[in-house]
Amino acid sequence: MKTLTTCIALLALAVIPARAEFEPEPVGIVEGIDANYPPHWIMVRDFSFFHMLEGKVLVIDPLGETLGDQYKGMMTASFIAGYARSASRNEMYVIEGFFSRGGRGGERTEVVAIYDPATLNVTAEVEIPPKRITGMPKSMMNSLIGGDRFLGVYNFTPAQSVSIVDLQTRAFVGEVNTPGCGFVIPNGERSFTSICSNGSLLTSHLNEDGTLKDTTKTDILFDPQNDPIFETPAILDGVAYFPTFSGQILPLDVSGETVSAGATWSLATNDEEATWRPGGMNLIMVDSAGVGYVLMHPEGGEGTHKNGGGEVWVYDFAAGERKARIELKNWGLSLGHSGTGDQRYMFVTNPDMAIDMYSLPDGEYIKTLNTGAVTPFMVEGAQ
Repeated sequence: MKTLTTCIALLALAVIPARAEFEPEPVGIVEGIDANYPPHWIMVRDFSFFHMLEGKVLVIDPLGETLGDQYKGMMTASFIAGYARSASRNEMYVIEGFFSRGGRGGERTEVVAIYDPATLNVTAEVEIPPKRITGMPKSMMNSLIGGDRFLGVYNFTPAQSVSIVDLQTRAFVGEVNTPGCGFVIPNGERSFTSICSNGSLLTSHLNEDGTLKDTTKTDILFDPQNDPIFETPAILDGVAYFPTFSGQILPLDVSGETVSAGATWSLATNDEEATWRPGGMNLIMVDSAGVGYVLMHPEGGEGTHKNGGGEVWVYDFAAGERKARIELKNWGLSLGHSGTGDQRYMFVTNPDMAIDMYSLPDGEYIKTLNTGAVTPFMVEGAQ
């Protein structure tokens, strides 16, 4: 028995691995990136619709061969967050919301988080009223105003207003009421314009400290019942080009303190194209060369304005002329762009929540980016 016990003990020792020395991996190490992002880099805004408190903004190099090469960094962006970047201040802003009990609700807090683009660390926070609109993302839900001195954040409770943040003093200035009118379209020296439910536009003019000076309102410029406009214009040389549900373009001059409308023109060029319609989430854009793009779908009609499209039509917006049609590899839901000169790119979010990349202006498909984002509804240039 003693011999048997000894053998069992020796066998047990033989199967127990030698204890290796384990060196804990250090934590809290942050590697910086160049604060001057290359013009072809993109910011991918993941709204994380299936777990909204875990949204994020990704910094991506789309020319990287692998995901590891493409991924440069991330900022948290909770609860359908807004985003803006100031080139003059070399900082980024994430307008996000939190709940004291996380997914179970509780007290709601809204902040403008100010990020350093080199470290992607928060350098300051400005608390704003917990009224920020949290609907489907639109490009004009927040905008920089007055030479990047102020940030305007659209509120909807359903009372409508705009929260003004002074980015220089890092302080909340106050709310500007915009009854019956929504969104923040920057114009003039220190003003912003909102789209009103009756088809007019309201312009709010700010004092030097960001408080409201006065307002002006246009006549009715479009028919919100029979042919509404999309709330996401493309702005070029002080003119905001608004597509309408029926396939028209309404140009609005927002270069001065007052807003004026130009003559509308049709996206279609002949009767065969008469049933084509614009559609999607962010369906219109202007690239760095001043070329315009609109996401289009055939057999459009009542209720198809969110459908996206299988083609992107290319325009000289100022002349009201179409230059080309780009047939997409996959159906598109939203457009974005980056780059300058001969290195310009278009990005199209497809129904698989991947991002198709095309060269511009020829529209040649390059590849599909799978960034890991859950719902990358908005893609924009990093500069």
